[in-house]
Amino acid sequence: MSIEKITAAILDEAATESEQILNVAKTKGRKIINDIKYRTKVETDLAIREAAEEKDKIIERRKSVAELDSKKIVLAAKQECINECFEKAQDYILNMEEAQYVEFLVNLGKASGLDGGVLIFNEKERESIGSKVVEALSAAVPGSKFELSDETRKINGGFVLQKGQMFISNTIDAIVEEHRQELVADVAAILFPPEK
Repeated sequence: MSIEKITAAILDEAATESEQILNVAKTKGRKIINDIKYRTKVETDLAIREAAEEKDKIIERRKSVAELDSKKIVLAAKQECINECFEKAQDYILNMEEAQYVEFLVNLGKASGLDGGVLIFNEKERESIGSKVVEALSAAVPGSKFELSDETRKINGGFVLQKGQMFISNTIDAIVEEHRQELVADVAAILFPPEK
């Protein structure tokens, strides 16, 4: 056999073997590509489902937070309205006509149950009505001995009744605050009646 025939036979055999190797590689390549496409689709579908579920959870959480925040805002606004009502009640008392205001303070003094003591006012009320309240309170409580103190306090209105070491606050702030606890639910019901 000649070299040319041997060379041709080797080349034919090499071509056949390389074609077989190439066909096997193409088949493996298509399988790998198909596997990757399938895994990519499965993983993409899973990621899309998980993202949609997470999106729904985030939306629900944000809705809950928004609802809670809006309830807080409404509650704060209602509380502000209630506070304003009590402030206006306090202003109403402080701006009563003098005779009515003196009578109001005398009734506070009588309600204390004491038959004497020293009345301590703020500077303005001590000068304007202090002696009137002391006189009227002494007349309203038989056998009593009430006096006007030289001392003044930084109070909004009303007085502090001192007897010995005992102090009873009949300041307008204290009276309104004391009744606030009893009345806040009624005020809220009037301002914000339940929806039907």
